[in-house]
Amino acid sequence: MTGESSGRDWTGADLAVVVGDYIAQLEKTLAGKPVDRAAHDRTVRFVTGKADGPISWKQGEISAVLSLIGVPILKDQPPRWAYDNDLLDAVEEQLAAKPALLAAAVRPAALFAAPSAIPLIEAAPPRPMPMTERLVRAIQRFDMGSREADDRFLKGLGVASIVAHEARRLSDRGRPDLAGRIRPARGGDPEGCDVISFGLDEIPRLIVVKATLAGEVAPFGLTQAEYDLSRAQPHAFRIRRVYDLLGEGRFYRLKPPFG
Repeated sequence: MTGESSGRDWTGADLAVVVGDYIAQLEKTLAGKPVDRAAHDRTVRFVTGKADGPISWKQGEISAVLSLIGVPILKDQPPRWAYDNDLLDAVEEQLAAKPALLAAAVRPAALFAAPSAIPLIEAAPPRPMPMTERLVRAIQRFDMGSREADDRFLKGLGVASIVAHEARRLSDRGRPDLAGRIRPARGGDPEGCDVISFGLDEIPRLIVVKATLAGEVAPFGLTQAEYDLSRAQPHAFRIRRVYDLLGEGRFYRLKPPFG
């Protein structure tokens, strides 16, 4: 266990309680409903006999597991990466029993209050996270990247946000003429491209947008068309990973060659 013991280990029943409570709070958050954190914490303390410190620590571990699977997290519980397989099992069990949560993690009610394009903050790409076989199986089981790619609303929000960001970038650098030419891809554009943009050198950029409500470490992949485009036009191909769309709204850049 990590250094958050309160005198006894977390039993399977304890983990079911703290994970279930976390998921209940997340469901309310995604629905745009208020969450009484103090009441939730009192319930977990009463049922598990744990103090506030160990509970908060365990909630951070839950955030880590959800982040790696690709599910949004409670913003006041930043990830603590030293989780164990018992916690991963408990999180996976709760997610498997909550198909509505998985749907809401891609298109929650709270998202409909967002503007048509969200102002984005650029960030550095995250460092690669260690992947165990056990974690990979959980990621593949829920496949949040495919769920996100198949959701036209989320994809459209990500594309609109990148179009707005690219136009602002070029306008700020004295090229409003190029900014006015940035647009979503349409028929006749290279297959696998989402946005047509430009560098300051006026060379086109073929941008693929990957959008998520989860954090920067959420997994995603390329379709065959996107991969083929990256091989055919590596100098023009770009990825914009848009994340935390219910929070600050951030993105990072990737370009070939990929590891």
